[in-house]
Amino acid sequence: MVLIRPRVADRVPRETLETLRGIPPATIGHMLDFGFMDRQLRPYGRRRFTICGPAVTVRCMAIDSSVVHHAISLAEPGDVLVIDRNGDDKHAAWGEMTSLAAKLRGLAGTIIDGPATDIVEIEEMEYLVFARGIAPITTRGLASSGEINTTVQCGGVVVQPGDIILADDNGVLVLAPDVVEEVVQRCLPRVEREAMIRARLLAGEALGEITGATPRLLATQDQ
Repeated sequence: MVLIRPRVADRVPRETLETLRGIPPATIGHMLDFGFMDRQLRPYGRRRFTICGPAVTVRCMAIDSSVVHHAISLAEPGDVLVIDRNGDDKHAAWGEMTSLAAKLRGLAGTIIDGPATDIVEIEEMEYLVFARGIAPITTRGLASSGEINTTVQCGGVVVQPGDIILADDNGVLVLAPDVVEEVVQRCLPRVEREAMIRARLLAGEALGEITGATPRLLATQDQ
């Protein structure tokens, strides 16, 4: 069975996404416990990056990756392609040509819950791919099954079409559109605080004094 749904309309203003882009996932990790993909999904193709954009979701089975090719054409510049491999960890449904097509289309990156291939070519073109490693055995264009823009699972996280993907070298975070504004409001002060801590450390202060850890620990010794 093949199920193809249109790309969902954007629900988060671009200016809000740009603000969110300035908040590292690890900073948000101080406040959220859920939505972070499996750390085994590692980035290939780029380093020192941050991507922040809506998800276009794909589910493809075993050796049939036709829906992956079609989904690239449905995505818009800045989108992140999120591919559910339904547990398949043998066949690479992403490689050089899909990366080139996605890059030319303007996609921000691809996250595939399985292996990729053509890793040298991907790195040479500097297209960002999160994957569970590398494999030489690939898929086929059978067009017999698959889904586009439906609910998927990737890296242990449920992803809805239009969910916001925030990722950097440390990993991937999935946010529902209706929580993005709250996350921004709660986490921006922490970004500013981290900048202050960095400046004080560079000025020679001790981390334990800045954070209050040292006086708290010493207070326990007086009891």
